[in-house]
Amino acid sequence: MKKRKLWTLILALVVIIGGITMFTLNQKMTENQQKRELETSIAKLLVHDYENVKEIEFKGWGYSRETGTWGTTVIVNANSQINLSFSGLSTLKEIYSIRYNPSTFKLKEKVNIERLEPIKDRVTEIESVSLNDIEVKHSIKLGE
Repeated sequence: MKKRKLWTLILALVVIIGGITMFTLNQKMTENQQKRELETSIAKLLVHDYENVKEIEFKGWGYSRETGTWGTTVIVNANSQINLSFSGLSTLKEIYSIRYNPSTFKLKEKVNIERLEPIKDRVTEIESVSLNDIEVKHSIKLGE
């Protein structure tokens, strides 16, 4: 009888640990999928707002516990670096800031870009941009 209770307890622990592990792995997969989708949206934003964008490379993601924001660095056309921060990973609407060094940033804004609505109000328009002729190097590979 005691052996049966012991085996039941061991089995219950294995099931609980397995469940926690599966939940953690699923959460990580979902986070990576969100990052990749957001990278695609960022690429569309850059193509929409800047002239002659040919190549976009994402250098990875970081999370700041102090501010609660996510950030990524993007290299455009191998010579222009731009840093973006987000309050969450689900959409461009969560954009927090865009930073670049004006003396080294080589991209030219499209005509009248400064008169456009904020990004959060242009998401539908931005998402309709095609990336067919643009080389996009994601930091997150499919299946990671």
